[in-house]
Amino acid sequence: MAHYERNFITQVIARADFLRDSFPLIQFPGEDIAAACEGFPVRNSANRVKNEVRVEKTVLGPVKDTRTINFVEHNFWTEDKLRRVAVCSEYMFLEEHVYGGYEELRDTFFGVLDAIAAQYPAVNIVRLGMRYINEIKLPEPEAGLGLGADFWQNYVNPLLLGGLRFAANDGALARHMCSTELNYGTDRATIKYGLFNTEYPKPNRRREFVLDVDTYCQTRMMPGSVTGKLNDFHSAACSVFETAITDKLRDWMGR
Repeated sequence: MAHYERNFITQVIARADFLRDSFPLIQFPGEDIAAACEGFPVRNSANRVKNEVRVEKTVLGPVKDTRTINFVEHNFWTEDKLRRVAVCSEYMFLEEHVYGGYEELRDTFFGVLDAIAAQYPAVNIVRLGMRYINEIKLPEPEAGLGLGADFWQNYVNPLLLGGLRFAANDGALARHMCSTELNYGTDRATIKYGLFNTEYPKPNRRREFVLDVDTYCQTRMMPGSVTGKLNDFHSAACSVFETAITDKLRDWMGR
């Protein structure tokens, strides 16, 4: 990824979902797992509930089976609560609201995942994902009307602005969000973009454009084999971002 002095990333999540019963964590994680979260000294646990729906074929037709799964999520936070590691029998994830760079995130994520695999060698991953949420907030003092495609084409690839061109630029637009899903077999990507407007349903008056890139795969794998996959997801997210912005925005970010 190109290096910038500033970025618009407001949230990054790297997550691994586990095969049922392969990580039978009940009590607080052991010392090795806790040690991998050394930089996250604020700790708590919370009860969680997940509803799982299965559809089975029978001679009488499809039968839907719904069951409720209760588990405990153990959280490790930084002092400022801007970074968190969550570990439980169902998943583990690393969440950052202040992005320190991919290498730091990757090393922390795999440090915890390696500690889990060392303590529970039978653990299997059934879904691996990485998500970057960019909120392009421009600091110009002018706000209000005129925030349509003609404005945003200075900063965002015009190919993403067709819906804004369709809407009349009369100051009435309240929200415009698009979603594109890509299917590469086991690898998937969902890209959401547009004007979210946190003051919805009021007309939008904010110079804020959201670019949310969620990359993931749903296939069984061992923890030791996911490093390359996460690297691929990071590269894909970077490629989407670079394709979605203009040189004017790159200059503002400080290449």
